Amino acid sequence: MAGSRVDIHALRKSYEHGGRTIEVLKGIDLTIGAGEMVAVVGSSGVGKSTFLHVLGTLDQPSAGSIDYDGQDVTRMPAAKLADFRNHTIGFVFQFHHLLPEFTALENCAMPALISGMPHNDALSRSARLLDRVGLSDRVTHRPGELSGGEQQRVALARALIMEPRVLLADEPTGNLDTHTGEAIHGLIVELNREHGMTLIVVTHNADMAARLPRRVRMVDGLVVDSGLEGHVA
Repeated sequence: MAGSRVDIHALRKSYEHGGRTIEVLKGIDLTIGAGEMVAVVGSSGVGKSTFLHVLGTLDQPSAGSIDYDGQDVTRMPAAKLADFRNHTIGFVFQFHHLLPEFTALENCAMPALISGMPHNDALSRSARLLDRVGLSDRVTHRPGELSGGEQQRVALARALIMEPRVLLADEPTGNLDTHTGEAIHGLIVELNREHGMTLIVVTHNADMAARLPRRVRMVDGLVVDSGLEGHVA
């Protein structure tokens, strides 16, 4: 596994609301090198989560382009884009979005099963990942039987099941206590170093941001500091 280079050019996102246009992203230019670990920081409401969702192809930009290793994903047909997203991008959100009726093993394996991976292969890969995140004794438990930190570990394992080249995390510890959040922070960084993915984390947590080699600062829908000064990609 290796990370992808991400080139973002003139990225804009706006919404129509109450008869007026609200600009959230106002023309972002940014390059993130293959395998880089980047924190995106800034005050609430500056567009960080919108930026991450557009970057992850969960939402379409209003203008601009996003290239993954030279492929402009903003121009991909919907079916091809869905396949690209499933195989290339892993997501971790503040809320884990686990399916309550399925076990930890099944939740982790779900993206692989949806992609058509043979059932036994998907479950075997899921078991290995859950063991790696410290949940080998919790694989048969459903989300309601797991703590918040354990649920987020399942979500992290699920994000890695398809061996993505890019891992996007949106406030991954925002719903956890300080001690548990620190453990998840460390685990995300460890796993990224093991797998060589490109890691982009939106966070308000100064400690989490400080763990990552590069920090990108957003203000009012724009990148005002690309984090490149003194940074070696």
